Amino acid sequence: MIRLFVLIAFLLAGPVTAQDTAGRPVDPMDEAFRAAQVVTASAAGQAIRQIGLRTAAGDDALAALVRDRQALADRLQDIEDAMAEPDADRVALAGEAAGVEAELSRLDALIAEGFPAYAELTRPGTLSVADVQALLRPDEAMITVHVAAGNTFVWAVSPGRAGWHRVTLRSDALADAVASLRAGLGPLANGGTDTRAAVALNPVAPRAEGFDRGLSHGMYSALLMPLEPVFAGARHIFVVADGALTALPFALFVTHPPGGDDADPAALRETAWMIRGHALTTLPSVEALRFVRRGRDTPPEGRPAFVGFGDPVLGGGMQLAGLSRGAGVMQGGLADVEQIRLLPPLPQTRGELQRIARVLGADDGSVFLGPDATEAVVKRTDLRAGVVAFATHGLLSGELAGLAEPALVLTPPDVPDRTDDGLLTASEITELSIDADWVILSACNTAGGEEPGAEGLSGLARAFLFAGARSILVSHWPVRDDAAARLTTDAFARIASGEARGKADALRLAMLALMEDTRDPTLAEPASWAPFVLVGDGG
Repeated sequence: MIRLFVLIAFLLAGPVTAQDTAGRPVDPMDEAFRAAQVVTASAAGQAIRQIGLRTAAGDDALAALVRDRQALADRLQDIEDAMAEPDADRVALAGEAAGVEAELSRLDALIAEGFPAYAELTRPGTLSVADVQALLRPDEAMITVHVAAGNTFVWAVSPGRAGWHRVTLRSDALADAVASLRAGLGPLANGGTDTRAAVALNPVAPRAEGFDRGLSHGMYSALLMPLEPVFAGARHIFVVADGALTALPFALFVTHPPGGDDADPAALRETAWMIRGHALTTLPSVEALRFVRRGRDTPPEGRPAFVGFGDPVLGGGMQLAGLSRGAGVMQGGLADVEQIRLLPPLPQTRGELQRIARVLGADDGSVFLGPDATEAVVKRTDLRAGVVAFATHGLLSGELAGLAEPALVLTPPDVPDRTDDGLLTASEITELSIDADWVILSACNTAGGEEPGAEGLSGLARAFLFAGARSILVSHWPVRDDAAARLTTDAFARIASGEARGKADALRLAMLALMEDTRDPTLAEPASWAPFVLVGDGG
């Protein structure tokens, strides 16, 4: 595949005629679209590698194949390293590499044939623009963003149109702008206050306290407005974000210049938020669209309405920055339970889960709290339910030393083992058997931004989708328990009544209803109504 920067150079040079190795015409936009998917997947692969390691530790036929493949992959890496030596016999090494690559291809074919779900999970492919158009419905579109060091690239695809453009906004400047917007959401959502990029995108100063709607409109104007002809008519938009933009719900973009004061509830209610015109669904990758569009079996009759886990027993007040002592939070493949216990408790999650359970008509036995909210209990509980909820801390890979994949925190055991060490990791989630219309991750930062090489939202989301979840509701910051319960239960009610066109539209309507409730002016603040994003099947 042509390298991404070469394809971008094609675009900047104007109309070109490119050809592939077979002499066929190449569409630079389409090839760059595919290349960006490869680059993004390569930069966020730790969770996928951990899934491979866990699988290889088993004793079945798949585990044997995975072990053989890992050994060959390691050998290929050794050969490539050897070829870089000054005195290397490159001809002999190239011949050996060709043999190893052929054997890898043979094993990949065996895994794909015998274990297609595992192959799809661990080796995601790419979709062309035409592939995406074939999967989209008439009233849908997809927006995908690739953040490079010096530029940001945005694509928009609808069933009948497609376009892309470059934004001369560096990754660090984009991160500054996102941090500035999150700073306006209050201390719980504040990811930083550096405003170098904010000045460029919104030069009007000074501003009142509150969410910086002018900066949000500046970002929308730079990133998305040039592609409005492609997506403006779509009722439902799939969003595939990258870099710092994974930490910002697109619902918060302001599509027209805002009026009034940023701290005025009336002005906030009148703002042209992107969520007003479009139901939004987040995907962990472009290729995930194919996965969520597959037909699913009809849910079984009589399954429970709700299963929830929350308020784990945690005894400390330590924030994440204070953890990871010594070699890290993982020791010998198990979580260090003494470090996990240092995290602060989350007593508000108890009331949140109980309130959702009552609204859905579930009994007390459907909620596992405190000492019952353990990894062992999760693994032995029947997770075939309309809604499965986890209200706890979410940890992203890269946040803690030694944590190579994202995880959810549960009550740590006295003595950790392979079944229960207090962390439900992405690779363990893939081993669960879930049949749920919704999985709710009402936890700190489960949809937050990711460090380079880490996998946060995409790792957890991909794991839950693989395990059987149809849609995942994740939070970008700690949520008021009253607002969280209203958002979720209102969305469920709008689905049941037929008022909403789908899950994403139900969440959109619930957000609008919350912000427009004049009985509580604080509900107009984006921190109250915008924390959740829907991942997966938004239909």
